[in-house]
Amino acid sequence: MQQDAFTASRTQTVRYLDLLSRAVAHIDTHLSDPLDGRVLADMAAMSRHHFHRVFRAYFGTTVGGYITWRRMQRACELLACNPASVNEVAIQVGYESAQALAKAMRRELDTTPIAVRAGELPRWQQLFDRRSAADPLGSCNGTLLKPQMLDVPALPVLTATGRGMDAGDMRRAAEQAFDELIPVIAQAKLLPRARSWLALFPDEPQGPEDQQARMLCGAAFDHSLAERGGNATQPSITLKGSLNWWHLPAGRYAVFSHRGAHSLLHRVWNAVYRDWLPATGYALRDTPSFEHYVNDPRMPLGDEWRTDLYLPLQ
Repeated sequence: MQQDAFTASRTQTVRYLDLLSRAVAHIDTHLSDPLDGRVLADMAAMSRHHFHRVFRAYFGTTVGGYITWRRMQRACELLACNPASVNEVAIQVGYESAQALAKAMRRELDTTPIAVRAGELPRWQQLFDRRSAADPLGSCNGTLLKPQMLDVPALPVLTATGRGMDAGDMRRAAEQAFDELIPVIAQAKLLPRARSWLALFPDEPQGPEDQQARMLCGAAFDHSLAERGGNATQPSITLKGSLNWWHLPAGRYAVFSHRGAHSLLHRVWNAVYRDWLPATGYALRDTPSFEHYVNDPRMPLGDEWRTDLYLPLQ
């Protein structure tokens, strides 16, 4: 008997939660060990490029945020009812020393191991506010979840790197990257050939204020994603600073359009991974998603900016 759309979506959602629960179980039983994101992605049978986004969409926090919460929780339990030394507790929850644990507890909970052992209650809300994903269950206009299916050629992308996230917004990182990238392209007299402007996100943000999270902003030459035409090229250009070439493989993409503030893009991504993907049953390719800025990045960001989100499909 053929399943209706609701049943199929629910079945796929349960499947995703089952896969993610394998990674969560591994975290919970290996708090004393180094926890590598690639290993956790393998545990969940997911591509490392998509595991972090799926985890965040379903759990409302990053993988790193969940690991930190569980380590803090276990450390407080041990300190409250276990005679082990602070250094022994630190090692049991994945920190190399008592000093490292104390630093983490001050940062995340505004307390210390000694204070917790003496009966002080940790400030859990501070950790949740710091580590939660912004609007994890925020609604998303249904029209945004009706993508176009496009075949995209291989694209060499000249990128520059910006860093820093403020309240989940990477606008400052984008400005930093484009401020480095565009003058180099202009000096090489290649601006007329920069026909597509893109952004990739190689790191999993550790929270909405992660100042080390990277954003790669780039240009593809001689191919227009908006017009779906032109043969992509890799012109000769001197690489300096953070400039580098990133090669996006050819393949099929689901393309979601967003018109409005960039600070709301995370809501679209969350809806894509949490709602659209389970409902359709598509499988993802092991290559990163990316954003295409249809407007000229030299112009100020505005509420009418159009951004296309590219999700790679098998």
